[in-house]
Amino acid sequence: MANSKYFASQEADKTADIILHKANAWYNELYNNGYLTKVKNVWMAYHGAYYASLNGSHKIVFGGEQGELTHLVVNHLRNIAEHTLRMITSNRPAFQARATNKDYKSLVQTKLANQLLDYYMREKRLEKYLQRAVEYAIVLGTGYIKMDWNATSGDVYDVNEETGTPIYEGDVQFYNLSPYDVVFDTSKESQDHDWVVCRTFKNKFDLAAKYPEFGNKIKGLPSKSDMMNTRMEMYSFDETDDIPVYEFYHKRTESMPEGRYMMFLDRDIVLLDSPMPYRALPIYRISPSDILGTPFGYTPMFDLLPIQDAVNSLYSTVLTNQQAFGVQNVYVPRGADISVRSLEGGLNIVEGNSGAGKPESLNLTNTPAEIFSFLKTLENQMEVVSGINSVARGNPEASLKSGTALALVQSMALQFISGLQQQYVQTIEDVGTGLINMLKDFASVPRIAMIAGKANRSYVSTEFTGDDLSQINRVIVDMGNPIARTTAGKMEMASQLIQYGIVKTPEQYFTVLTTGQLDAITDDTQRELLLIESENEKLAEGEKVQALAIDEHLKHIKAHRGVLADPDLRKDETLKESVLAHIQEHIELLRNVDPALLSIIGEQSLGPMGGSPPNQPQPDVNQAQPPDAQQQGAPQQEQLPNQPNLPQVDPNLLPNPALQEQSMGNLKVN
Repeated sequence: MANSKYFASQEADKTADIILHKANAWYNELYNNGYLTKVKNVWMAYHGAYYASLNGSHKIVFGGEQGELTHLVVNHLRNIAEHTLRMITSNRPAFQARATNKDYKSLVQTKLANQLLDYYMREKRLEKYLQRAVEYAIVLGTGYIKMDWNATSGDVYDVNEETGTPIYEGDVQFYNLSPYDVVFDTSKESQDHDWVVCRTFKNKFDLAAKYPEFGNKIKGLPSKSDMMNTRMEMYSFDETDDIPVYEFYHKRTESMPEGRYMMFLDRDIVLLDSPMPYRALPIYRISPSDILGTPFGYTPMFDLLPIQDAVNSLYSTVLTNQQAFGVQNVYVPRGADISVRSLEGGLNIVEGNSGAGKPESLNLTNTPAEIFSFLKTLENQMEVVSGINSVARGNPEASLKSGTALALVQSMALQFISGLQQQYVQTIEDVGTGLINMLKDFASVPRIAMIAGKANRSYVSTEFTGDDLSQINRVIVDMGNPIARTTAGKMEMASQLIQYGIVKTPEQYFTVLTTGQLDAITDDTQRELLLIESENEKLAEGEKVQALAIDEHLKHIKAHRGVLADPDLRKDETLKESVLAHIQEHIELLRNVDPALLSIIGEQSLGPMGGSPPNQPQPDVNQAQPPDAQQQGAPQQEQLPNQPNLPQVDPNLLPNPALQEQSMGNLKVN
């Protein structure tokens, strides 16, 4: 009989009971179809535990009925997995926040958001959690990042006068989860889920102290040590006081308009039950691929495991043979009358019965060539299956000699893993967007914006709250250029920037050379553009703005024209006069400011070029010159050879430079 009521909308204890039932069904299904066993085997292989447990691996192990077999592990699987991980995560992602609008406020908020994202990557180790999620995905098929808001994290901001409890700043927390720790609806694919259940582990005594109403029940719950079938452990006898904490997230849907969040330890121990506090499910998944039609991840390591077992077997065969027969045995025909003592040492004269035959060595260490040939084939097949070829592993084949050939083979490896690379980028973007949304929704207590750094203090206030990020709606990621991380790449970049005039000083050159970053060089330009955008908004709102001598006047004048680039706005006489007056202010500064200062900041003075200061009488160009004036002045026009005599031009018809300067000085904007 079909259920008449949706399980997620029922009473807390009943919903918790159904969720635990679904979780047990999830684990039973994965265990029965062999998926958990496969994941566990790859996990063991990744850590070298092929012929022994983890604590007994990484050494030669003897097997067989009497220890006659020598087991040797050559772990290509881990090497390939680690190369895949490094190729995916070697380039640090660069966040780029996007705002809903392009106004000054939004531009400033994007700058703050970018600084916040960079802060969480560096100081809160978000990058480490992202890399670990990728490692889980490569080895176990799926990796997860869980992100939530911890209201009791950070410094104490204030104290609640009524309850006397401290008010904390709060902060975002990150967790890594394995496929053992996350439960979805098994009937849906990985991208289509309304709810998710996750499991973390916390100390039972801490939980009992935090929730005293359930104290005795919490202390009586079984610990992590009793859950052998639903987790991975290094030792079977590890003891801990950590117990599983289950969290249920249901996004907002038609049947659940407010969504739902529950945190519980057992059917009758529901610690929290509330509407969904987050805009989206705060658990982010990454996987190299999926088992089609299911929410289960798939990794090439599943395919490499049997090949790796065969490689280990062949290496063990060779070593067993060498181990057993590495010390030479000597065949002596019966009746040869040769003792063991006569064969000891060297330079001995050995006498015996020649009729019986001479002693011969038994070459039992000879291993068939087919074994080595097949071993090489298996190792090559591991590279083919994984897409991580010999060039990517730093051991190119001898036939690959040219740089072009090596680059081509390397690019093929990058292309093969591009699917996981795209998922990595998408996961970072989703995590970054979720992080900004959490700060927007929960950072109600002012937080000191020291994370932006002193160099960016003009972009942000000394404190910020979630409202200061209200315009940010999406985060995108740029993985950057790998060449920019090499010394040669940085030198080439710096040299190109010199040619384009972007790098102008030795200090800027060495900044690019050592860091590969352009922020320090382009920061002044960005500040000037933000200033112009802010002035345009204020001019459009009728506010008065002031020009300074050190402004980039030409850039300001051209940008301020955009305020009046609307036929309707031009009808507003007050606005028109305000904008034109401000533009005229820039022109007056170009005319009256010290030309030396304007030259330093790259502006062209409108005053006399190399002549007397403004408002000073100009020399009469028609005044008689001293006899040697022609020699001291400009060079005379030379008569070109074999050319007709050019007509002489009346000097009075030539343009008067002084009049041109005077005309430029009288420039006005109307």
